[in-house]
Amino acid sequence: MMPDKKPFFISQENKTRLEKIIGTRVKHPVNILIKARHGMGKSELARQISANNNLDYNPIPIGSLQETGQLLGHSELLNGETTFMEGKFVKAVRTPNSLIHLEELNRPESPKALNDLFPLLDDGRATMHEHLGEVKVAMGVVFVATLNEGFEYTGIDPLDAALEDRFHIIYLGYLPPQLEATLVLSRTGLVGENSTKLLQFVNKLRTDGQDPIHVSTRRVLMMAELIQAGLGMRNAIISNIAMDMDKLESVLLHLDFGGQDTGIAGAIANAETSKFVVF
Repeated sequence: MMPDKKPFFISQENKTRLEKIIGTRVKHPVNILIKARHGMGKSELARQISANNNLDYNPIPIGSLQETGQLLGHSELLNGETTFMEGKFVKAVRTPNSLIHLEELNRPESPKALNDLFPLLDDGRATMHEHLGEVKVAMGVVFVATLNEGFEYTGIDPLDAALEDRFHIIYLGYLPPQLEATLVLSRTGLVGENSTKLLQFVNKLRTDGQDPIHVSTRRVLMMAELIQAGLGMRNAIISNIAMDMDKLESVLLHLDFGGQDTGIAGAIANAETSKFVVF
């Protein structure tokens, strides 16, 4: 399938890196690893790489893999006979100009389930299978893996260093407030004073020097949608910010909701906005 094109703000440096990396697929398949904290647009960027380069999009949920060989297919009992059923991953690998999104690369049920990836991601770009024969990566294929890293995530394993070594790496961070406001407007319709107040609050949490709180782009959009729907900003914030309620109330009480883009948020906006572009 081909995802719909949507505006996706990305730093000029990352845009240039991606364009150069993807440009090399005319010579050989390429591998890209997108790292960021949760809710920062990793999966959406994978979809937009697909949409902007006319690549067939194939999401592969790595978290469902339980054993070696499962990525390539599985055996089923049909009419009293055991038959090997080819997985959709194999079809995607053999299809020229496709994008294969390896979702949550470090979250398989068993790390050994990733063994089949190694030969497909290295220079040989092929593996032999007893039922499928040679499985060779077609020209123009782009592998995009996404993952979260950190002590706060459960059910994940450290990514194998040899596997990570096969990827170009892209890191995603927070958008400058002015661009995040544009994203909020395009996705939810929220604009003006309410948008300014929300992003002022969010960036105060993110940039607290003593105890910064991660507020993802996804959470910002969720809050903005509720505010646009008529819920009060305080209630929208309380229902979406995962932190101690007493501390949250304290932050809300001391935050100036006067609508002025002040201090840290303003400085970030002025310093960083010019470095971001639409992907």
